[in-house]
Amino acid sequence: MIQPFRRKRHYLLSGRHSWFTSRLVYLVVFLVVAALAVTGLFAFSRREGALPSAESVYRDWNGGNYAEARDKAMKILSRRPLDGEMLSLRGFSAYYLSVSQVDSSESQAYLLESIISLRNAWYRVSTTDRVPIAYVLGKAYYQRGFYYADLAMKYLDYANSSGATYPDLSEFRGLAASLLGNYEVAIAAFTEALSGEPSDLLLFTLADCYRKNGDNEKARQYFAETIRTTDDELLVLKCKGELAMMFLADGKLEDAEREFLAILEKDANSADAHYGLGVVYENRGDLVKARASWRKAVRISPVHAGARQKLGL
Repeated sequence: MIQPFRRKRHYLLSGRHSWFTSRLVYLVVFLVVAALAVTGLFAFSRREGALPSAESVYRDWNGGNYAEARDKAMKILSRRPLDGEMLSLRGFSAYYLSVSQVDSSESQAYLLESIISLRNAWYRVSTTDRVPIAYVLGKAYYQRGFYYADLAMKYLDYANSSGATYPDLSEFRGLAASLLGNYEVAIAAFTEALSGEPSDLLLFTLADCYRKNGDNEKARQYFAETIRTTDDELLVLKCKGELAMMFLADGKLEDAEREFLAILEKDANSADAHYGLGVVYENRGDLVKARASWRKAVRISPVHAGARQKLGL
């Protein structure tokens, strides 16, 4: 029997294909891999190109656009997390955003972000670039409160000893030192601040440091100078209250009475003035008038500790 003619089959993936077909497969695979690699590189370069430039961050920073500068710095840091320059700019921007917040919780959140960014930047910049970081970091720590005053002093001292000339550096050093109870350093810093940019609040703060340091004579001089130079009526009353208490401590009852009465002429609801006036009367032996003054103090401020103690409440 004659068998019909059968054509041989060639299967592409069977291993029974020709030399040419095998090489063709390799070529196709190579081209696919190359295309994927080129596509990946293109996509990567596009993502890199989409990052803001350092120049645009500085432009926003110098223009006072702190939110924009912070956002752009954060985008760059998402790709380059150890960039000391961007960490610094993010920290600076976060600090000044914290100052502008009305909500204290938001302000504290920005302060914390500023501190973390600047602490990270500290180890990734040159010694020269650490000076502005120390200045802002010291202010941020001071504004975090009493328990951070030692760190505030550490960084503010670093900036000061490095020759920094920021206008409010001495004032912040004085504030941090006074929080720590280091009144001699505070007095020196506030005195330096006064020589550069005097203000009534600085005069009052310096007077208060002298009082806490036990130098009542100097304290009286600066309280009096504050009263003479300020237009702030509340600050005047506060100075008069401090003067009255110092006169009282020195046994100068007439001077103390004069200051307490001057306060009550402006503010009849000053519990502290009524209390102090009662102490004046007590020292003169007039307990009827003394107790009357203390009762007025308690009516105005039911939790006034001094008046309640005098009345045995």
